[in-house]
Amino acid sequence: MAVVDVNWLDTTLNTLPVPTLWALFIFRLINSLSINTFFQADEYWQVLEPAHVAVFGYGYLTWEWKYGLRSYLHPIIYMIPYWIVKQLNLPPNVEYIFVQLSPKFINALIASLGEFYLYRYIQLKFNNKKLAILVSYLSIFSAWNWYCWCRSFANSFELSLTIISLYYLEASQISKSLLFAAINCIIRPTNSIIWIFYLPYEFFNHTSYIMDASFIGSIVLAIDSSVNYYYYSSWKLPLIEFFKFNVFDNLSAFYGVSDPSFYFVQAIPLLLLNYLIFFLIGILKTPWSEFKSLMLFYLVIFSFISHKEFRFIYPLMPMLLTYTASGILSMSNRVSNKLMKLYIFITIISSCMLGYYFTRYHETGEYQIPSIMRGIVIKENESINATKPITIGFLTPCHSTPFQSHFHLDDSEAQIWFLTCEPPLSTNLKDGVTVSEYMDESDYFYENPLQFVQDNFPDFNDQSTNIQAEWPHQWPDYLIVFENLFDNNPTLEEYIKSNYQIDRSIWNAPFHWDDRRTGNLLILKKYSINS
Repeated sequence: MAVVDVNWLDTTLNTLPVPTLWALFIFRLINSLSINTFFQADEYWQVLEPAHVAVFGYGYLTWEWKYGLRSYLHPIIYMIPYWIVKQLNLPPNVEYIFVQLSPKFINALIASLGEFYLYRYIQLKFNNKKLAILVSYLSIFSAWNWYCWCRSFANSFELSLTIISLYYLEASQISKSLLFAAINCIIRPTNSIIWIFYLPYEFFNHTSYIMDASFIGSIVLAIDSSVNYYYYSSWKLPLIEFFKFNVFDNLSAFYGVSDPSFYFVQAIPLLLLNYLIFFLIGILKTPWSEFKSLMLFYLVIFSFISHKEFRFIYPLMPMLLTYTASGILSMSNRVSNKLMKLYIFITIISSCMLGYYFTRYHETGEYQIPSIMRGIVIKENESINATKPITIGFLTPCHSTPFQSHFHLDDSEAQIWFLTCEPPLSTNLKDGVTVSEYMDESDYFYENPLQFVQDNFPDFNDQSTNIQAEWPHQWPDYLIVFENLFDNNPTLEEYIKSNYQIDRSIWNAPFHWDDRRTGNLLILKKYSINS
């Protein structure tokens, strides 16, 4: 088709305003406050939960924190508003609201800063305002960004820090670049892959940068070590422990192993979603470049690590969006203005629909359970003038919901337990059991649910804990299960319902990648509470 005389997209991009930091913050704050769904456990258990434990003194630290695999440098960001809220001695319900909202404000700030620097980075690197504007608006309308950037993942923070550090590298402000890169590598050690790609060239051409990197790296490492010493009460080097567990011992494979092609054929399409066709056009139409080399380098190295997750390649989002923008610009020169407007309209509408679905509809039950149970606990305690805490148990896959960062109930109000899923560590491997044969508590439960409860729970009429059990539990006042558990185990359902009744059925999702989490979440209430 002949090229049109006046390119509508060019004209539009030339008139669009550059988003200001304030506008981006308001936008991402709305985004953050709108999130009402559960994605993955790390958002809560690896960031908000340790922050909550550190400030309020109760909660649960997963094995990573017991073994020093994680740095407190990320959770400390959330400890600050938690600490302020605690000092204010607000009424419990008001304090709870602030505990829930403060991380959302922080996440909005982190995302908006990353997006603010994204335009500046692309504009500076390519000296192309049109491309930078398009990348910026693609980021704003990205369904994945709407779904993920304002969550408390280390990967979301990593994305913003990556953009900021790359901007300062491009601007030849090496000290600032190295500072943000060093912080990033402490929080997400695998971010070092990006700097292994970039820094040798910089060091070769500017030998003074080696001293700068050594000095800044030492300062950041010293600060990180001091922070970790304060919270761990001993010297810990999470950076080393992280690589030992995930790379050298390859124990992260316990949480799932994916095909080497995972990042190429699954992760990139998911991050881009409705942008994928434009990305493919852009990546195929443009010549080989630094961005392509970085992406290939990053993806190939990550592909050698057995355990893979979509969000692990989130730092590549600036590159993915740049090629998406290139694809759109290329297409705009080949199709009519009318057709281009239709493509853009469909893209925006589909982004809004996808973003809305995943942040407001998909896996809402897992996210809402803590607040629902908190309301039940407070009401029960007030109505019966309870002399002992309400007990809550989860017969679900481990970490299926947020914990005390969203319950915010101390031990005097509620005692909560769940099935654990610790990996095969030297402390929990039985004699003669290999790593490949190892099963955690959740594995044993789902292998034979009825046998598990008979072996590890007392009789309904005897609430004394079975001390002979490997994973002893008591029957709680409230039991939470996924509907799928009863669908697949009618005998277990009959057994449990002999002493429990369904109090509420909470919608979760129409489908789930984990069959164990399909169906509604059921809140089961014991026939007699606080008796």
